Amino acid sequence: MKVLFAAPDRDLLECYKKLLEPDLGEIVTSFDGTQVLSLLSSESFDVAILDEMIPRVEFGRIVARMREKKLPVIGLINEPVNVIRLTGEPTANDYLSYPFSAKDVIKIINDTAEKAASDEKLDVSGLEIEVGDFRIRGGSYLTAGEIDVLKSLVNGDTVTESMGAYVSALNEKIAKAGSKATIKYKTKKGFELVTCDE
Repeated sequence: MKVLFAAPDRDLLECYKKLLEPDLGEIVTSFDGTQVLSLLSSESFDVAILDEMIPRVEFGRIVARMREKKLPVIGLINEPVNVIRLTGEPTANDYLSYPFSAKDVIKIINDTAEKAASDEKLDVSGLEIEVGDFRIRGGSYLTAGEIDVLKSLVNGDTVTESMGAYVSALNEKIAKAGSKATIKYKTKKGFELVTCDE
């Protein structure tokens, strides 16, 4: 696997390059947005990790470029994931909040790469979710966390309150796509996918 890891802290980049390469393969590092855009023009990658505080080029502009190239991107953020981040455009394929361990990075890279390689489609109350494209067919982009919530709901598994930001973002995206489905919290049952007439 070839991973682009972009963050403004050169010491962090060097540390994670050494920690990740034995498990993941080649790690190419970059410490500013201009470098990232240059690398995207000249090389191909399997996954990218991009710190939201990357200097010289706005995070959203780089994420949009990565989306154009169909490069899965994991955003490194300084706060827990929230609805505003999940519903803003462009959104990363997944997010990882500081602080994190090398194991956390390896897991999220592998999970994101696996989803990106998938040709799986989920039918969620008439909406077709294209897992490999991280989006509702013809509609909004989804994060890996949102896809995991949808898979759990479709399979009848429990979705806990800790996933509330993902549920709120999904409800907004599902409504935007014109579906009659919504995710509601039911006492003692947790979140469930229901149609509006239920």
